[in-house]
Amino acid sequence: LDTALSQFAAVVDSDPALPRVAVILIDDGTGPLGPDALGAFPFPVSFAIDPARPDAAEVATAYRDAGFEVLGIARVPEGARASDVEVSLAATLDSIPGVIGLMEAPEGGLQTSRATTTQAASVLAASGHGLVMMPKGLNTAQQLAVREGAQAVTVFRDFDGEGQDARMIRRFLDQAAFRARQDGAVVMMGRLQADTVSALVLWGLQDRAATVSLVPVSQILLNPPQP
Repeated sequence: LDTALSQFAAVVDSDPALPRVAVILIDDGTGPLGPDALGAFPFPVSFAIDPARPDAAEVATAYRDAGFEVLGIARVPEGARASDVEVSLAATLDSIPGVIGLMEAPEGGLQTSRATTTQAASVLAASGHGLVMMPKGLNTAQQLAVREGAQAVTVFRDFDGEGQDARMIRRFLDQAAFRARQDGAVVMMGRLQADTVSALVLWGLQDRAATVSLVPVSQILLNPPQP
């Protein structure tokens, strides 16, 4: 089935026998790093872009041209009704070309109620986009989303949201690799900033490649681990 998710997914060879780790980096446009600085990445990462950025479409296109996949960040107005959710998500998809899907904003919003989650999932199931949720409780929102027919995964950990240094980030990535070996696949989320990039590159160049396969998040959305 040729959905937006499969159509815009980055094509990457990965070892199907290894557990998978995907890393999503938020590029909010505030730092000096951007698409032009990332040719040096030794493995695939996926980028999440805020639709409120005036240059969101250009940045998304630049990442895609460089071979990376792009997600839009889904923000839903406080107290939104189901119909508001649909309008909001459709606007995000319209504003950023070639996204594989949407990632819930780090502060949440798509899990405020069962109706909100269900509506978000049905919009993305209909449009053929993936959905990446923030961790919350027992991750029942992901199960709800899958029931609605959406390709959905939940972030295992935000690894730099509290100013963690490079050493701490690498420790979190080690934990992610350990969890991936237990569960089959893990999605990690961070931000496009110098400490994070250097920690990721160092970690990726160590012997991790032998124990886990670093993949774009689309590979986990398209083939989720079986519980």
